[in-house]
Amino acid sequence: MRSPSLGARRDHAERFLFVTIAAFAITVAGTRWFLDLTGYPKVGGGGLHVAHMLWGGLLLVVAALLPLLFVGRRVLIVSALLGGVGVGLFIDEVGKFITETNDYFFAPAAPLIYGALLLLVVLWMVLRRRPADSTHGAMQAAVDALRDGIDGRLTADDRDRILEGLTHARASADPSVAALAEQQAALLTSPEMESRLAPPGWVARGDAAALLDRLLPLRLERALVVIGLLWMAFLAAVSSLLLLGLAWAGGPIEIPIPEGPVEYPADPIWAILLLVIGVAVGTASGVAAAMILRHRERAGIRVATGAVLLNLIAGGLLTFYVAQFGALSSTLVHLVLLALLLDLGRRLDPSRQGT
Repeated sequence: MRSPSLGARRDHAERFLFVTIAAFAITVAGTRWFLDLTGYPKVGGGGLHVAHMLWGGLLLVVAALLPLLFVGRRVLIVSALLGGVGVGLFIDEVGKFITETNDYFFAPAAPLIYGALLLLVVLWMVLRRRPADSTHGAMQAAVDALRDGIDGRLTADDRDRILEGLTHARASADPSVAALAEQQAALLTSPEMESRLAPPGWVARGDAAALLDRLLPLRLERALVVIGLLWMAFLAAVSSLLLLGLAWAGGPIEIPIPEGPVEYPADPIWAILLLVIGVAVGTASGVAAAMILRHRERAGIRVATGAVLLNLIAGGLLTFYVAQFGALSSTLVHLVLLALLLDLGRRLDPSRQGT
């Protein structure tokens, strides 16, 4: 058995990355909101300015050191949290480092920050997919499980999942690998480990999904999805009229620029591109809403999910350029709609009925 060059993928890696992504997004949004509310104050005086990027760098150093100095799931969660906050504070000032004038309000900075967040989300989606069976990965996951068991943080469901992953390793043609895997399985199923198993959490027991199902009945969730899609279709109709009006006018197009320190692009081509994407997204949303209303839910959800993802990726990058951080509210609404679509798909999946 030969280990990969970077080692095996850590068990629950997607959970730790999700913490980092959430901390990143909340930090950037909170920082921009706070600075706008307080009039962009400066920490320091007499020519000295302590940029919040420095605090982000400090948190990144702490986040890198913690898993080098300590072991256990708790330290990984803390490291993921501090890493997300650190990178949020650091990248928030990216405008200063891509301009000759150290311009914090440089217009392309907002889409760059949003694009970095999207890349992390794509990585998270890749990690969520079930990895291929790997003897080395299964045995490393067993090591993590033993560590969690010692800390009293291993649940019976996680233990059983790890044992299932060890099946191939225990039947390995390499005697040493098979013997090590057998010993790992013996430790995980020992009476001593059994006595240290932690009770399943609220989410693992399915209580969170059950509460959501009670608070948001299927019919209500379906109605909210349809309303959201029809609203996007309505916006597409408005965008179409605006595009027709611009084409009919034929004269120079002037984009009103809000007052304040934040830089906004003056070239109307970006707003026109955003309108074009809005028409495409809204048209697909209208089609998806019609399919759901005609009880073709699964096909409609696929079309709607594609439309919302297009809006979050291409539309989101342009919106953050045109509207800067004023795009946060619309992005949040589209994320909620995407979450509703994914949950509706889960509830309508016959293979998950009763789970």
